[in-house]
Amino acid sequence: MTSDARSEVILSAHGLELVREGVRLLHDISLDIRRGSITLVLGHNGAGKTLLLNALHGLIDIQSGSIDAPPLPHQKMVFQKPIITRRTTRQHFQFICRDLDANEAGEWIKRAGIADRIDAPARALSGGEQQKLALVGALAAQPDILFLDEPTAHLDFAATKFVEGMIREAHEAGTTIVMTSHNRAQSERLGEDVLLLDGGRLVEAAPADRFFSAPQHPLAKQYLDHL
Repeated sequence: MTSDARSEVILSAHGLELVREGVRLLHDISLDIRRGSITLVLGHNGAGKTLLLNALHGLIDIQSGSIDAPPLPHQKMVFQKPIITRRTTRQHFQFICRDLDANEAGEWIKRAGIADRIDAPARALSGGEQQKLALVGALAAQPDILFLDEPTAHLDFAATKFVEGMIREAHEAGTTIVMTSHNRAQSERLGEDVLLLDGGRLVEAAPADRFFSAPQHPLAKQYLDHL
């Protein structure tokens, strides 16, 4: 992908407000996501990271504001706890990737390193195996933009390394990645842009190298001191 393509904006949000039961959870958030970038959404627990991803992906209604993004069929999201159906691994993959033939589905499952569990109940897979299955299921659809909510939370080193490798492959192929993480080392390894939330507000948006070396907002400095 050319540098000009990476300077294009694939998703824009303007003035997002989310209110539930009289409590404002997202406050006037405006942001741009660059096409082909890896954007890390950071912040303490309760900062609004998952809510923001859900809003950008169109899973929850916002009270005001606008989102300009690729059509929903061109987006995918992998949740911190994957949604796994009551099917075998093979049947689950075929259910979520209905346009793939059996050979293609088998190749993706092989890439996930779980070919030996292809006929096992998908819900019997380990947490790491389920996350791999969810990730390759999303990537097989070749989305323009992929949302990842803490994709390596609670995973061991090997599973984390696999997930990060798949993220890099998707990025190199041109997929735009928007992900949350509590892992500073991971954020520095993968991130190109950073959005920092605090209390449902976007307090800093910056290139990752500048954010980690010279954050501008006092809350960003405090966050990095405790990350």
